[in-house]
Amino acid sequence: MLNIKITAQKNNIYIVIIFALLFIFILGYISYYELQREKNYLWELARVEGLNIAFSIQTLGSEFILDRDILLEVLDLFQKEGITFIDVVDRSGSVRLSTSEQRVNHNIKINYPGTINYLQTVGVDNQRILQIIKPFDFDDRFSSDLFGYLFLRDKYLLIGINMESYYARYDQIKQRIFFNYLVILIMLLFGIYTIFKLQENLVVKRTLQNIQDYTTKLLENMDSGVISVDENNIIRTFNQKSEQIFQLTRSEVLGEDAEKVLPIKILGTSLYQLGLLEKKKIEQEIELKTNSSSKKILEINTSLLTGENGKNNGMVILVRDISQIKKLAEEINRNKRLTSLGKLSSGIAHEIRNPLSSIRGLTQFLQQSFAEIDERKNDARIILQETDRLNQLVTQILDYSRPKKLSINDFVLAEMLDELIHLLQSEEKNKEISFQLKEKQKSIHLEGDQDQLKQAFLNIIINSTQSINGKGDIIISLDKQLIEEKEMVYVTIKDNGIGIASHDLVHIFDPFFTSKENGYGLGLSIAYNIIETHQGSIKVESEKGAGTKIEIILPARSTRNE
Repeated sequence: MLNIKITAQKNNIYIVIIFALLFIFILGYISYYELQREKNYLWELARVEGLNIAFSIQTLGSEFILDRDILLEVLDLFQKEGITFIDVVDRSGSVRLSTSEQRVNHNIKINYPGTINYLQTVGVDNQRILQIIKPFDFDDRFSSDLFGYLFLRDKYLLIGINMESYYARYDQIKQRIFFNYLVILIMLLFGIYTIFKLQENLVVKRTLQNIQDYTTKLLENMDSGVISVDENNIIRTFNQKSEQIFQLTRSEVLGEDAEKVLPIKILGTSLYQLGLLEKKKIEQEIELKTNSSSKKILEINTSLLTGENGKNNGMVILVRDISQIKKLAEEINRNKRLTSLGKLSSGIAHEIRNPLSSIRGLTQFLQQSFAEIDERKNDARIILQETDRLNQLVTQILDYSRPKKLSINDFVLAEMLDELIHLLQSEEKNKEISFQLKEKQKSIHLEGDQDQLKQAFLNIIINSTQSINGKGDIIISLDKQLIEEKEMVYVTIKDNGIGIASHDLVHIFDPFFTSKENGYGLGLSIAYNIIETHQGSIKVESEKGAGTKIEIILPARSTRNE
């Protein structure tokens, strides 16, 4: 009997050893498989991140790339944490442009020209870097933006992904798996049954925790706002991007009635009523006014949460701020529209000028043939005046549609503006307008075409004087700031005139748009073109009856000298 027990114990030991070895082998295989899967996943994640950045830059199109500086600003805009550098590489592998100045003119080996290349290298600080080399491929082959197309033709976009964080995460996963493996081996000493149970509980717990942690990180790092409400319309999820969009903290909204703390209307109807009660899937763009009175354009997408029995458990709301995308799209469309209108205006102006010359010549001949007492002589004089007026309009149209070549020189901006003020003071004698010129820095110099810039500032200031009825003030402020290692000149022109209605504000720089009876609507359009030609920008703030503020930003140094 004792021998049977000993034999049974020995058999049990053998069975335990066999099961332990089998379990160790299976566990080792599973661990190896999991590590390989995690490694492949992390590598794929890095590749996707780099390709997403490449496609995002490419989506802008060559139409957006005006010069090297703007292209470099676009690359800097997409560089974020974890991105070591973003390069533009030619087909020979030479780095032509980079967010890292040290990489310019370096050579990169492109193993597979014309396709996406993946190359793992070691950086300056012995950091492991995954280089994603993707050729530029624009659909807008016939773009009017010659620089963007020619510069990026046959070029590659190189995204340098810092892999250290991915390897760190991989090492953590590897350590965790090895730790689990060791714990299981120790627990095997106390019995196969206990080991299996504890391992099962541990795996389940860790898996759930990893899922929860991953979901939390995913929500926090998403570029869209994620909001979830339960069936009672109580807010349960409110990620970091949602806080930025709605300018509310989680403590203010979590656990609260969504209708009260976060009212969102879709065409006058509550979003929560449409989604929870009417069970509609919503895909809509809305305009949101935040607590700081700024306006945002949001893209709203909703989906219902259903339980196992099909019962509605709430709703998930995805919110994306597309204000900047809309602004860029409007600017691109506006530039295309103005370019087409400029070409059309130029053609029409040329066609009008030729018959105008004939009309004027014939009218002069008729006027000279009439006697002084003949009433027709005065009619001919009126025709000549209107012909000259129409010819002046044609000249302005040609100036708008065919900007003159820049003649760059260095001049003191305050002196030029002072001349304009004296000129306007002598012409506006029927109004009591007080001009003030304020300089935050003395003797601010500007490199540009002085004559064209003088014309642009004259058109803008004249527009301010015309908005003042009788008596008012025009304040011109000058300042200079260093932005991204570039000296920028700020000119602010502020008046207390009648202001501009909000529905007219978006059209003030459109040619032929005017609210004046005798205006042509070309003054501000010509000014806009001149400022834009000098790589500058104009921003207008105005309200009806509250005056107008125009901010002009110009580079202090001409980009042609850089």
